[in-house]
Amino acid sequence: MILNNIINRLAKRLNHEKSQSNNQKPVELWAKEKEHFRSLNYDLTRYFNSVQTRKVSQDSMIRFQNHQYSVSPNYIGKEVEIKPTTDGKAIRIFYQGFEIQKHDLTDKQFNYDPHDKRAILRSDLMADKTDEEINHYMHNNLSIYDQIGGGSKMNQ
Repeated sequence: MILNNIINRLAKRLNHEKSQSNNQKPVELWAKEKEHFRSLNYDLTRYFNSVQTRKVSQDSMIRFQNHQYSVSPNYIGKEVEIKPTTDGKAIRIFYQGFEIQKHDLTDKQFNYDPHDKRAILRSDLMADKTDEEINHYMHNNLSIYDQIGGGSKMNQ
C-alpha cells in the first residue's frame, strides 16, 4: 500500500512536469493522443468472447482460465471448442458443432460433472466396480480434490 502511494505521487508529479525533450507536459500530450486510440475494452471483449479450442487431456479434462473442467472420456485426445456464455458465468463445450458439456465457472481447481466423474472412474480405475461402489468412492475419497482447489465438496 505504501509503495502504491509513492508510485502514484511520483506519476502525478512527472505527468504534470514539462519534458526537457519537447517542453510539454505528458498529461497535455495524452489529452491530444488519446483520441487516436481504440478502446481496450473492445479488444478484451473480443478475446474473451471468442471461441477457443482445447485438446481433451488423458484425465478427460480441459483447462480454461487456469481451472479444469470435465468432459466425457469419449473425447480424450480430441479437439473441442469452448464458448463462454454471454453473461460470462459459464462455458459451453462443443465437439464438431454439438454441445457436449456446460460448466459454471468457479474458483475450484477441478470441476467435475457428476456423469463425467462416474464415466471417468468407470473407464479406467474402477472398470470392474458397481455404480454403488463408484458412488461410495466418489463421496469418501474424491473430496480431497476440492479441498486442494476450492473448498467445497464435489457433487455426486
